[in-house]
Amino acid sequence: MILHPKHLKAFAAVCHEGSMKRAGESLRRSRSAVSYSIEELERDVGGKLFERHERGMLPTEIGTVLLRRVEGAFAEMGRARQMLEDMAEVQGVKLLNAPIFALSVGKRRLDVLLAFAELRHMGAVAARLGISQPAVSLAVHDLDVSTGLPLFQRADGVMRLTAAGEALLLHLKRALAELRHAGAEIAMLGGKIEGRVTVGALPFGGALILPVSIARLLAKYPNLHIGTVEGSFETLAAGLWCGDIDLLVGALQPVGQYTTLVSEKLFDDWIAIIARSGHPLAQHPGVTLRDVLDARWVLPGEGTPTRSALTAVLDADGLPHPRVTVETSDPSTIRGLLLESDLVTAAAQRIFHHDIQTGALVRLPLVSGAVHRSIGIFRRAPERSSPGACLLMEELRAVGRTHAEWSGPPVG
Repeated sequence: MILHPKHLKAFAAVCHEGSMKRAGESLRRSRSAVSYSIEELERDVGGKLFERHERGMLPTEIGTVLLRRVEGAFAEMGRARQMLEDMAEVQGVKLLNAPIFALSVGKRRLDVLLAFAELRHMGAVAARLGISQPAVSLAVHDLDVSTGLPLFQRADGVMRLTAAGEALLLHLKRALAELRHAGAEIAMLGGKIEGRVTVGALPFGGALILPVSIARLLAKYPNLHIGTVEGSFETLAAGLWCGDIDLLVGALQPVGQYTTLVSEKLFDDWIAIIARSGHPLAQHPGVTLRDVLDARWVLPGEGTPTRSALTAVLDADGLPHPRVTVETSDPSTIRGLLLESDLVTAAAQRIFHHDIQTGALVRLPLVSGAVHRSIGIFRRAPERSSPGACLLMEELRAVGRTHAEWSGPPVG
């Protein structure tokens, strides 16, 4: 379901004014223009948005769902306007009342901005959207001059977004996410669970519960489409905040600047020290954490949950930090290095469950030094999530409970 943003202002005005005539007067548009916008939106959603009563036009159930999301989208654009006003004041320029602040621009203009922000090349944008490069240049120019504050700049022969452009883009993405979720919620009113859910999967943690949760969800709702995005926490948290990602799964950690994100613990995941079966340390029962520190290690980078949990235990016991030869968060790279060398790692043994079962890798039988990290979900506030994302989180909680029931520290 694709909603055309330029019709939303008329829709919101009719909801608040109770009639197309008064809505037109408030917007300084003709009644027929307002009527046309409502008709277009009703075609988009596949149902009536208003019922006519003696008190005027009242939103239907579909209209009520749409209004809540539209108001959320307008609130995001209001925050974008405020940020750009602050920037304009610093620069000594006047911010113009650009149509984009009310989402009163054509979908093509929005597509150009979103594609340009990703591709950073007008030719590539034109190829993706199937339009001419002059059309892309015109759209970029119109957006650039519409606010009175430069949104684009050319540096070293490359066009880039300015700080104002980046701020506008982030809030625009959040606004458009609201409209996407409106489509999914309206479909749910008709008994359809559909749409796309994009999940950020952090290294290690996401692999523990995400595949099972997705499989269970799709068995119940086959019309959903799931996409996963892998990356660092900083990258994925930024995507979650701006609406590119619906939820984030993995080891819990501080959210940093994204203070509106909510974290939810599912279970504690105990970390083992793992090596190949023929590793010299694997031949000695009762090996201690101090003994293992003399080995060469492959670990995720500083500040990652696994690394932080390990160093916290070492610091508490007054032990030195390990000698890290290779830093990587890629499980397949770690697995290959463990199998082909005498490197050791600290990881949840479930990640290498198959190799441990076959005997290719072993968990070193430490007599001390139990380490754990918490696995959970990062999400936006509940009212900002899509129906599909909420259903996937229910499955993640159910799978997480089964892990919590048998989770415990490794036993030597």
